[in-house]
Amino acid sequence: MKKTTINRILIGVITLMVLSICFLIVCIVTRPRYIDTTESETAVIREVPFVENQPVTLAEDDGQPVPEAQEAAPVLQGKTSTRVNVRNAPTEDGKVLATVDEGTVFEIVEILDVGWTHVIYNDQDAYISSSYVIIINDR
Repeated sequence: MKKTTINRILIGVITLMVLSICFLIVCIVTRPRYIDTTESETAVIREVPFVENQPVTLAEDDGQPVPEAQEAAPVLQGKTSTRVNVRNAPTEDGKVLATVDEGTVFEIVEILDVGWTHVIYNDQDAYISSSYVIIINDR
């Protein structure tokens, strides 16, 4: 082969690599953001003495243990971390009821062990994959 042919092949390969790198940079820069970092979330961890067979939560005002029955349990809420399908069953085969955008807030009924979160959507039971749910408040 002649040197000019080899040079042209090498220049083509280098050009292809540069274009690929530019494409990857554009993909990285325009990728969706899954977590809103502008929200500040803090967690307060308090040690509570364990009393067997008696559920206990902390009162907000004085930090003293109060039996759960004495206060109204707040509703557990979550939001979606990305655009996600809402299904009628806790499986990927479940019928898609809707597709909701990132940041959509739901009332959480239960977090299932099988990787799904049972939520209320449009006043009906629905399910979202737990990997796309961010818990906003904790009971």
